[in-house]
Amino acid sequence: MSKFLKFAVILSLAAAPAMSQTWSSNAPKIGPVNQPEGVLFQAYPASANYCPQGLQPVTLGGVICCGTPNATYSQAPARSYSPAPSCPAGTKGCS
Repeated sequence: MSKFLKFAVILSLAAAPAMSQTWSSNAPKIGPVNQPEGVLFQAYPASANYCPQGLQPVTLGGVICCGTPNATYSQAPARSYSPAPSCPAGTKGCS
């Protein structure tokens, strides 16, 4: 039994490189991404900055991410609603 165990260990060690899988990625190497023209990256007021060195929280289309702002943050103005017009029963349309 001892010879069989030694043989099994030697066989598994010899076959390990052939059976191992190597990682190869087909993904292309991506360089620095250029900032598109005309897009406003608004600085987002945050109490903590968890972005990498040199970046800060920015908002783009309602999504908060890390970047370099090129505009100040402005919140949308509050909308005011007027009450619905009252229409008497039996009339078509409201004026």
